[in-house]
Amino acid sequence: MNEQTILLLFLIFGLSITLFLYVWKAKKEIEYRKDERWQLIQNKANNAANFSNYILIVSLAVGEAVTLFKDIQITFTFDRALTYGLLFVGLRNSIEFFSLKYFDKQL
Repeated sequence: MNEQTILLLFLIFGLSITLFLYVWKAKKEIEYRKDERWQLIQNKANNAANFSNYILIVSLAVGEAVTLFKDIQITFTFDRALTYGLLFVGLRNSIEFFSLKYFDKQL
């Protein structure tokens, strides 16, 4: 499999998990009627998903530091940057979805 096929599979997975996350959250909000327990579950899941933002920031900082100290030239096209951004959003939504399911069963 080449790189484009793998990226396409990840993008399809990210899109499907994002759509399923929003549908599942809407269903649970109706089921729980936005009570304090559901808000606590959402806050914990959001904190878990926000941790991925910190990982992204640190990895970008480390990548930039490596390119400053070594003579490496990396060029990104706008399409590639947009694809990586969509992959990150899909990853973040999958982390949020699975943490919502985990905290829903735990609490």
